[in-house]
Amino acid sequence: MSTTTNGRSYKAQKVIDRMGQKLTRQMVGSLAACVHCGQCTDSCHYVLSNPGDPTFAPAYKADRIRKLFKKHYDWTGKVFPKWVKAGTVQTDEDLEELKDIVFGKCTNCRRCTINCPMGVDLATFNRMARGLLCHVGIMPEGVEYVAKEQWEIGNQMGVLKEDYIETIEWQEEELQDEMEDPNARIPVDKVNSEIVYVINPREIKHDPRSVLDAAKIFYMAGADYTMPSEGWDMTNFGLFNGDDELGGAVAGRVYDKVEELNGKKLVISECGHGYRSTRCEGPNWAKKDIAFDSESSVITMLKYIKEGKIKVDKTKNPGSYTFHDSCNNARSCGLTEEPRELLSLVVDDFREMYPNRAENYCCTGGGGAMSMAEYRPSRLKSAKVKADQLSATGTKTVVTSCHNCVDGLTDLIGHYKLGMDVTQLVNLVANALVVDEKIEENRKIHSAETSATAAQ
Repeated sequence: MSTTTNGRSYKAQKVIDRMGQKLTRQMVGSLAACVHCGQCTDSCHYVLSNPGDPTFAPAYKADRIRKLFKKHYDWTGKVFPKWVKAGTVQTDEDLEELKDIVFGKCTNCRRCTINCPMGVDLATFNRMARGLLCHVGIMPEGVEYVAKEQWEIGNQMGVLKEDYIETIEWQEEELQDEMEDPNARIPVDKVNSEIVYVINPREIKHDPRSVLDAAKIFYMAGADYTMPSEGWDMTNFGLFNGDDELGGAVAGRVYDKVEELNGKKLVISECGHGYRSTRCEGPNWAKKDIAFDSESSVITMLKYIKEGKIKVDKTKNPGSYTFHDSCNNARSCGLTEEPRELLSLVVDDFREMYPNRAENYCCTGGGGAMSMAEYRPSRLKSAKVKADQLSATGTKTVVTSCHNCVDGLTDLIGHYKLGMDVTQLVNLVANALVVDEKIEENRKIHSAETSATAAQ
């Protein structure tokens, strides 16, 4: 291990130096504001599922980062180092220990933040610490792999353009069969569309049915939409690994494609971190002013029903359902009421889980945790509180508006043998669709327009 003149490893020194470049007023406020009152402790699903282990407490985890700030960037650490517990990282082994904390013991769910009387946002500077470590090549192998896929191929699952197009064409054929309309289309790169629809790569690789379900809804609504052939991945691993440069590059690809197609509105399919990254964080990372509107597909589908563009019959979705709030949708973006309003329109038996909305527990797969195989045993053990929460609803199906949560929930449901299914709103809305005369007329008009466009 190479060292600097002060005996510190080169990687450790680079982490310290880069921290100074990444600190913001928000981070400094959170790093300085903690009074160690312990209010955050019982808010963390890691703590609740691992009683008696103080290393999972949010304040303990935050202090592993805070000591660096105190030592190197805060005056109190220079004047009263022992009093404020200032410290440093000296070796690569110290960085490995920090990696296990910021990646392995926190999903950046921000539940501790909303329960902190001082407003300390652990997730913000925990993400910064992840970015510092990734900058020197210290990160879980899965995180490195996924980030590389997004940098080099353009989406986090490494889906090639020809495979993406082939899957869209396959689902278009399915759409024609189900709608009994040979002119039904899933447009790709259609210029001047009202809507540019972007998705999670998981939909192409593992769940193409969700692409079809969205296409059925757009078709029945007579929507003027398109799916882009590039810049279609609205997920963004930059949120998870703390790499603002990656975050800006990925978000920028989406924005650039919408502008190239002259789209009027960007609609983002059901994904918590994709919605947050693309709509809320991306413009800052990409340093770009966005001239078009953007919204979650949840809001789009709700509008279609309320405006009478599609009709639904909730009896087509029998059984009991509960709703899981994605951390990024609910806590970070305030998207809580629209999913419930939409769900109540397409199912008859909806039962809340408790706590819910901004207080809901993480699916335990957030923050990129699903890509970190080495932490899976700890992640599933820490999912006990979520498993109990799901089980208490007495339902057979949990609905979520996040593909990452689908995977996280499915994993813990299997581990704890809960016997529940996981689905999304797009699947339930598509299943509940009803054709009436007015919608049939709109559908024919849309088909005629599609045929005319194809003939040009």
